[in-house]
Amino acid sequence: MIYRHLNPDTIRKAMMDNDDMTRQFVDMYILQCPSDFQQLIENVNNGYLQGTADAAHHIKPTMEYVGATALRIAFQELEDLARRGEDNGMIRKKFEALQANFDELMKELQDFRERL
Repeated sequence: MIYRHLNPDTIRKAMMDNDDMTRQFVDMYILQCPSDFQQLIENVNNGYLQGTADAAHHIKPTMEYVGATALRIAFQELEDLARRGEDNGMIRKKFEALQANFDELMKELQDFRERL
């Protein structure tokens, strides 16, 4: 699988090329990220701007830890839109594009984990 979002070298380097640590790290993300993202979904769907901003802010650093810099930037943009109180239509449009990429990242993480 070719990774569009995930950068395995970033993860391996952060885990000092230790396969056991890398597995634990990836397992934690595979477990926690969908839960965090679900909170974001609920906030966006409810039009809760503060919750949307907070959830995007919470997820944002995770993207950098797995080398998904473009996704980190997209989460920052979503956070900024919500903090500025932008129109919910604009927030939803940004979120929908972000969601598709996040879903791809989760598949990439799963594939990476299976290859460890």
